[in-house]
Amino acid sequence: METVGIIGIGQLGLPIAINLINAGYRVVGLPRSTHASFSAAGGTALSSPAAVLAEADIVLLCLPVEAAQLDVLDGDQGLLRSGIRDKVFIELSTYRRDFKLEQARRLTEAGHEVLECEVSGSPSMVARHQASLFIGGPQALYQRCHAVLDALAPTHFHLGAFGAALNMKLIANALLAIHTLAAAEALNMGARAGFDPRVVVDAISQSAGASTMFKIRAPMMADRQFSPAPGPFSTLEKYLDLATELVADTGSASPLLSASIPYYRKAIAQGLTDLDISAVITLIEKENSQP
Repeated sequence: METVGIIGIGQLGLPIAINLINAGYRVVGLPRSTHASFSAAGGTALSSPAAVLAEADIVLLCLPVEAAQLDVLDGDQGLLRSGIRDKVFIELSTYRRDFKLEQARRLTEAGHEVLECEVSGSPSMVARHQASLFIGGPQALYQRCHAVLDALAPTHFHLGAFGAALNMKLIANALLAIHTLAAAEALNMGARAGFDPRVVVDAISQSAGASTMFKIRAPMMADRQFSPAPGPFSTLEKYLDLATELVADTGSASPLLSASIPYYRKAIAQGLTDLDISAVITLIEKENSQP
């Protein structure tokens, strides 16, 4: 069984690492705040990106921001300073398209192969093996990595060249934002019509109006469980920025996304940044007129 390395063992990286360990892989990584959980699950903690690269056949990159990616590539004992060649990288992070393509180019020029993998699903969905993966890169490399990807999620789609997965992730997250706001609107309407919010959740979840986001976030709205946040406003903000760029680049009409974004921007401006995006219902409720 191959050794898989993972750099970026945070909220998303930890359940990914645990899935790999449970699938029988030896997993080495660079944990920080999750060191105890990673080690307890059976992972092997190493001291540097270069050390991970030396031991792993496949390296997963799951870093939150571009600056962290550059530090891992170019910092002391960084991946590109190691001199090691002929490894496979799977890029799990979501960045600006130009940035992703540039870092993939640099890794390729350093003698590695690179596959793009965008995760569609929350960390809890990854942990339950219910997420989907969008894949970009060479078809042959995708086939070689198929077993590792199966360990991450049961459903994955190879969409074309490197960069295609990012576009699909942005489309999916645009719908996530729209559907979450629609769920808030529906739950608020139900409460104003005199229904117990839990009754609305149960009835709509089994109806033609249900969506994945309704089933996940309407119960959180009904119970006012906005923290801990599986999907905080701070995380969604990046995707809204990138989706807005995709809309502009493609010349796409986006009436529903355009109507949704101001609510999420307002939530961030009001200091709700660390709450789950299900808290958008509180903004809807403030707009209610007197009966």
